Amino acid sequence: MLRALVLTALVAPAAALAAGSASRTLVSKPVVANRASRVMATVSLEEEGGVAETVKDLGITALRLGTCALMVHHGFDKIQNVDGFSANVVAKFFGFLPGPPQFWTLSAAATQIAGAALLSIGVFSRPTAAAMSATMITAVVFHLLNTGPEDFPLGIPKAHSYNFELAAMYVFVLGYFSVAGAGKYSVDEQVLGGELNFYGEQLDKVFGDKE
Repeated sequence: MLRALVLTALVAPAAALAAGSASRTLVSKPVVANRASRVMATVSLEEEGGVAETVKDLGITALRLGTCALMVHHGFDKIQNVDGFSANVVAKFFGFLPGPPQFWTLSAAATQIAGAALLSIGVFSRPTAAAMSATMITAVVFHLLNTGPEDFPLGIPKAHSYNFELAAMYVFVLGYFSVAGAGKYSVDEQVLGGELNFYGEQLDKVFGDKE
């Protein structure tokens, strides 16, 4: 009897220890699995984020190139009809501007042609887009003075689009590039190291502390 009690006292702790060890082993496996799942989920999210970022950058590039391809002909139109544009648009609706109307016509044409070239490759994009946007703001003003708002926004114009509609869309798109820059696939980012950084470096060279 005494012997049985002694054996029980010796065996019971060992059995309990073994059972506890097995229990810990069984519990630890799901923890490892959960960690692996979290790692895999993180990697998957990073990959999806990278793809989404690339798609966004390509979309911005396509928007920039498309805008410039459509904008450039407005400059060529003005060069081909300098006198007509100067008389019927500049002199008639913007006669308060100083100097000859032909100067403003050629200035707008140069801004639209040179601006389309610069923005298409994404160099000095913010000021370039802002200058192009200014020509389109002027176009919006011209159309509003010439034909009015045409019952905007719910009216149905006879020409199926408001006369100022295209110019206004250019203003919004070019306004975006004026604020956000040309995007990743541009000279500003790939060559100059970032447009704003480049401007900052140039300002530091001119106005930096001189010791």
